[in-house]
Amino acid sequence: MSAFEGAGTDVLQELLAAMSPDERETLDVMERVRSRILRTPDRDDETAETFRKLYADLVTRLDPARPLGAGNRSETRALVLVGRTGAGKSSMISRIVSDHPAFPGFGVPGFGCRAVSVQTPSPCNPKALGLEILRVLGFPMAAERPVPAVWGRVRDRLEFLGKVVLHLDEIHNVLETANKRELTQIRTLLKAFLISPNWPVVLVLSGLPEVVPFFEGLNEPEEDGRANADTKGEVRRRAVFVNLRSLRSRHDPSMIAAAVADMAGVAGMGVPANIDVKLAPRLIHAALYELGTTMQIAHDAIGLALDAKPRATVLGIEHFKLAYRIRTGCSDAANPFVVANWRKIDCTLVMRASEDAKPVAPRKKGRR
Repeated sequence: MSAFEGAGTDVLQELLAAMSPDERETLDVMERVRSRILRTPDRDDETAETFRKLYADLVTRLDPARPLGAGNRSETRALVLVGRTGAGKSSMISRIVSDHPAFPGFGVPGFGCRAVSVQTPSPCNPKALGLEILRVLGFPMAAERPVPAVWGRVRDRLEFLGKVVLHLDEIHNVLETANKRELTQIRTLLKAFLISPNWPVVLVLSGLPEVVPFFEGLNEPEEDGRANADTKGEVRRRAVFVNLRSLRSRHDPSMIAAAVADMAGVAGMGVPANIDVKLAPRLIHAALYELGTTMQIAHDAIGLALDAKPRATVLGIEHFKLAYRIRTGCSDAANPFVVANWRKIDCTLVMRASEDAKPVAPRKKGRR
């Protein structure tokens, strides 16, 4: 553990010590509530199975008659996990990688996990992305260094530290300001991780659905008329795309109702009868039909119920009404937990679940 990490831990302990016993008790309950995970076969199982197959690439020999090592390793592939804002992409990756026995301590600074997660900077270009990866790897580099030197150091650092999985979260940030040439350069740099003969690395890329064309556009010709060496077929061969679907109003309310009841039970509360009919559909609609946001609003509602004086014994729609009002600042007329005809409310106008809700800015014409 570095000196900075140790100081950070001390600060957190001081913050905890400053809380009252009641505040600590509520915090403990909410930690247990948030630890409850809603796993679904078409999300968790598919993503975990895909990651398991990509992990196998890391230890696959090209020539079974020779020992596994540099020069006798298979190329790797990229897992591209896409979903709308609030779908739960980041937490899904954290859970899938952490649950794999080869990657204990994923996301814990100083643990030495073989997988590393990096937040794609915004705005982003090839140099900014490389510098951020180096910073997370504990090797900050001066911004004046050229792009080839930065990315050469990234590859060296990954191998030196024994990192075999690189997760780039919010990869859609590369689309905000990078021009066409920079996008091509980023794709080429990322592909180099997959085809390295000495130290191939599995890429896990999570972001909004807009990133899919980013990986499919490599067959466009260069500006001087030469054909790009990468083709759409090559990209699809090296990348596996998994889409986190949105919730469905007809099929998923019972699943969401069961999850809400389970979390309320952890907090020592009951739930009203028929919440799969009276509450869950409103919650799904309020969360823009995304599972991650649905769970966040439920967490907020449980927290408010815990803070009520006296503490609530039943998690009711009034707690969701207040949670949504606090989250969005909307009036009761725009609150789907208040109005009778809640299906007609356009919740996209009043609610943004997270920072990656920002629309991807179109690139200015003329930048080449």
